[in-house]
Amino acid sequence: MTSTTLTTFANGLRLYTQSPDEARFQYREIFEHGCYEGMSLPPRALVVDVGACIGMFTLYTKLRHPDARVIAFEPVAESRRILDRNIALHRLADVRVEAHGVGRAPNEAVSFTYYPRLPGNSTRYPDQKALQIAVLAEKYPDEDAVANHRGFQVTAPVDRLSRWLPRDGRVDLLKIDVEGAEIDVLEGIDADDWPRIDRVVAEVQDLDGRLAAATRLLRDAGLDTVCEPSPLVETEIRTFLVTARRDGREAE
Repeated sequence: MTSTTLTTFANGLRLYTQSPDEARFQYREIFEHGCYEGMSLPPRALVVDVGACIGMFTLYTKLRHPDARVIAFEPVAESRRILDRNIALHRLADVRVEAHGVGRAPNEAVSFTYYPRLPGNSTRYPDQKALQIAVLAEKYPDEDAVANHRGFQVTAPVDRLSRWLPRDGRVDLLKIDVEGAEIDVLEGIDADDWPRIDRVVAEVQDLDGRLAAATRLLRDAGLDTVCEPSPLVETEIRTFLVTARRDGREAE
């Protein structure tokens, strides 16, 4: 079991984490640079957090919208254990944690690579980390990028997202941060479910045409889509934030 630290951030926020350095990066990205701002949510919004990790985005959502309902998916058991501790620490109500990955087809035993030093980078597709490792090794030679990306295999079930969506009502915001499996997640949504999804925010690394594929899927689903470079991520890593909203769902 990875050791866990209760870390305090700039605004006094506290979270349990197995990697304080990565958690501080996530805090800066989400709370200070506002990478998920700009999406208004109605009262009692339903938010689906795919790739919840230790819960930084879930907590951000609940602090801004205390009455929001959240379904958080995290397949890696160690990160999910810490996610549960953070939910309890902040006494978050209406947060449901699912021990599944999300993909295009159900599978009871999918291999994920878990990185204890960078848990938010844990992935189903570790080969796709090669560019990130090379860029970080060149830019920050004093940090051991290879060691930071040294992980081990864990298994978890994966299912299509439509299998877990409520059968009635709307999904006000779908957040996707799944380290290379974005297309899998989007293709796991049934055509009949797309009209009920009003907003999507997804982090997509532009490798093998994934950015074009993601934007095409969202636009085909009737969502107005914008792509911008992810804040704080080196441009050479080619990571983008894709935001999409259904017509009439305006930004704040």
